[in-house]
Order: sequence, then structure tokens, then C-alpha cells
Amino acid sequence: MCLWGCLFLAACANGQGISLAPYGIERETPQNFKVCHGFGCSARTPVGLTKREWSKVTAPLRKRSKTAAAERKKIAKSVALMERVVQKKAGFNKDLGQATTFEKDQHQMDCLDETINTSRTLAFLDVGGSLRLNSVYEPIHRGYFIDGMWPHNSGAVRDNETSEIFAIDSYYSDNGGTVSVVPLSVWLDEWRPEGLRPRVIPPKPKRKPLFKG
Repeated sequence: MCLWGCLFLAACANGQGISLAPYGIERETPQNFKVCHGFGCSARTPVGLTKREWSKVTAPLRKRSKTAAAERKKIAKSVALMERVVQKKAGFNKDLGQATTFEKDQHQMDCLDETINTSRTLAFLDVGGSLRLNSVYEPIHRGYFIDGMWPHNSGAVRDNETSEIFAIDSYYSDNGGTVSVVPLSVWLDEWRPEGLRPRVIPPKPKRKPLFKG
């Protein structure tokens, strides 16, 4: 009950992200789900993993971790493996980090697509018993333009012992690449992978006068 109740909370406060309720994740399984792509989940492609494929995704978490932090590193590996398997099953072009080519390629994913897909994977892992020291958490969000920060979303987990929240952020790397695990407080402070140039919010274009005079 707590799992889906937490995931579907409407988000208003800083740090809380989109609701997953419209995407029907609670009715999906690794063998039958729809992957989001095309920006803002504007396209959804049906995908179904075989038992062998799902076993490959869960392999990093098969052995119990000694600490919650160690388990989070394994979670990141499983999310990356899921991306690779899904890309192959769906016949997608490789999704590039920061969704730089979506205008020419609807297989690309923005942070909303990534957040929904990652949250789905986390839910599958949690329901399947692969998560022992962490639990899936609702999506997280930062940035509202008016605060000078570019909007960004991410999947997340919660440490079962400390209740600390960690972003599981797959947006900045190419499909199946490094999935970052970042404490929420750090992530909210405009965290980006080291060496990655910050995205600049473009200035609003000046409005031309309707009449000259």
C-alpha cells in the first residue's frame, strides 16, 4: 500500500515531482509495460521482457548488500541494464544524454520520459523483492524558471534506515550509461555530473511593437 500511495502523491512542494498515476504503472509488470519517449511521454511503446531478460536486469541486486549505500550503487546498475534491454527490445535508436536530438528522433527521452521509465524500473525492483535496504520513492523535481533554475525531474529511492532520499538520475548520460545516485539536498542545489556544462535558460525574446511611431 505504501509503495503505490507514495508514488502517486501529487507534487507541489520543492523536491516533489510529477504524479505517476496517469501512466498506469501499478498495472504494469516487467513482462508487459509501455516505455515513455518522444518528450513528456508523448509516445509510449509496448515492451515485454522475458524471464531471462528481467533476470539480467536484477542480477546486480541478487546478493544482499551490506549497506544501503552499496545497494544504491547496484540499483543504478540495474536501471542502466534495463535501459539497454529496453532499447534493444523496442528497436529504439540510442537515447543520448540530455535529450539533444529529439526534433529529428522521437526515440530520444527528456527528463520526464527518463523519470517515468526509471520510476517504473524502481517499482518493479521493489515489488519483486530486489530492494532490501532502500525503497522506491516518488519522483523528485527542481527548478521553475522563475527561480533561475532549469526544470529537472528524476526517479528516487529512500534509505529504509535513515529515511534520506536519493535521486536515481539517468538523464545526463547516454542510454545504458552511468546512472547517478545523489542525495536529494545536493541534487536540489542544481547538481550536475562533474565536468558537464550547466544548461543556460534562454532569455525571453523581446516583443516587437504593434505600431511604429
